[in-house]
Amino acid sequence: MEKKDRLGFSTKLCFGMGEIPGVTVYSVMGILLMFFFTDVVGILPAIAGAIFMVGRAWDAVTDPLIGMISDRTRSRWGRRRPFLLLSAIPLTIAFIMLWYPYPLEAQWSKAIVYTLIFMMFMTFFTTYYVPYLALMSELTDDYSERTVINNYRVFFTFLFGLAASVLPKMIADSYEDPKTGFMMAGLFVSLFILVFPFVVFKGVKERYQDFKPPEKIRFFYEFKMMMKNRSFRYLIFIFVGASAAIMTLEGFVLYYMKYWIGREKEMPILFVSVVLASVLTLPFWSYLSGKFGKKATITWALLFWGLSQLLWLFLKPTTPSSMVYLAGVVVGIGFGCAHVLPWAMFPDVVDQDELQTGQRREGVYSGIMTLLMKGSNSIATLLIGVILQATGYVANQAQSETVLDAMRYIMSFGPLIFILIGLVASLYFPITKERYDEIRRELEEKRAEEKIALA
Repeated sequence: MEKKDRLGFSTKLCFGMGEIPGVTVYSVMGILLMFFFTDVVGILPAIAGAIFMVGRAWDAVTDPLIGMISDRTRSRWGRRRPFLLLSAIPLTIAFIMLWYPYPLEAQWSKAIVYTLIFMMFMTFFTTYYVPYLALMSELTDDYSERTVINNYRVFFTFLFGLAASVLPKMIADSYEDPKTGFMMAGLFVSLFILVFPFVVFKGVKERYQDFKPPEKIRFFYEFKMMMKNRSFRYLIFIFVGASAAIMTLEGFVLYYMKYWIGREKEMPILFVSVVLASVLTLPFWSYLSGKFGKKATITWALLFWGLSQLLWLFLKPTTPSSMVYLAGVVVGIGFGCAHVLPWAMFPDVVDQDELQTGQRREGVYSGIMTLLMKGSNSIATLLIGVILQATGYVANQAQSETVLDAMRYIMSFGPLIFILIGLVASLYFPITKERYDEIRRELEEKRAEEKIALA
C-alpha cells in the first residue's frame, strides 16, 4: 500500500463517528417509532405502517437525487462534506418534531401531520446519510484501507446501536406519562444527531478524484447504467433481504415481548444479548471473509440466521428469562454479519462499475442503497401494521389468541422470508475473492493507461 493511501487514526475515527447519527436514528425508529404511533399516539396499525410507506415513496426521489447532486458537487470542502454540515441542524429539529405527541383526535389528522413530518425528516436524513456513505469509497483507493475504514464504522454501529436499543426505552419508561417519556427520549437521541455531523466535517478530508462527472443529471440513464452492473443487481437483493429482516425483527420485538412473552421491561436486556453476540462474533465472520471471501461468508451467515429465527416460535410466557436471552444470543450471531457485510461489499460493486464505465459514482450508488434500505424497511413495517390490524390487535389491551399466534409467527417467519431472499441472491453474487483480485488488477492497468494517454 502506498503511503499516500494510508489514513491516520483520527481520520478513521472521525469517519466512524459519522455512523452514529445513522445507527441511532434507525435503531430508535426501528424499535420504537411504530410502537409510539400505535400504543402512545393512538394511530391504527395499518395507518401507522402507511406513514412509513409514504415517506419511503418520497425517498425514491430524494435518495438517488442527493447522490447525483453530491457526485457533481465541487467545493473547497469536497463533494460530500458540505452536505454533512448543512443537514445537521434541520435534521435534529425534524427528529424532535417526530416524537412530539400533537393534540390531535382524528385518525386522518394524525396521519397527515406525522406523514409530513416523517417526509421532512427523511429528506434531511438523506441529505446527510447518502453523502456520508459515499465517503467510504472516496477517502482512499486501497481495498484494505477501505476494509479498515468500514470496521471503524461497524464499531460505532454496534456500540451506539446497542445504546440506542436500550437507553431511549429506559428513558421513556422512567416517566409515568408515556407521551412525556417518548418525547424526552427523542430529545436525548437528538443530541447525537446534532453533534457528530460536525465531527465528520472537521475531522475528514476528501481525496479529490480526477473523474469528470456528466454535467446534467439524468436520473433514468444513471439508473439504467447501474442496473447493467450484474454484481449490483444481486447485491440489491442481498441488501434488501437482510435490511427488511432486521427491520421486521427490530420493529416487532417490543410487541412480542409485551404481549406474547409478557415481559415488556425485559426487552432492552433481550436486545443487549442480540447486539453483544453480534459484536463478539464479528471477528469470526471477518476471519471467514478474509479466508473464503465475502460471498461465501454472507451466504453462511444468512443461512445460520434464518434457522435461528425459528427459536422465537417455541418461546412461551412461561419460558425462563435466561432462555429468552439465550435465543437472542443465537440469533445475534448471524444478525451481526448480515447487518454489516452487505455494506462491506458495496465498494467492490463501485469498483466493478468504474471498470465498466470509467466513472466513479459513489454518490448515486449510495443513494440507491439507502433508498433500498428505507424501502425494504417500510415494506416490513407496513406488513407488520396490516397483519396486526387484520388479526384484531388493540393497543394496550389483552390480545386474543389469534393476535398472539400472529405475533409468534411474525417474529419467526417474518424475518425468515426476507432472509431467504438475501440467501438465494448471495448464491448468485458474481464477485468472489478471486474475481475481485482480477477487477483490481484490470482497474489499475486501465488507470495507468489513462495517465499515460493524458501525459
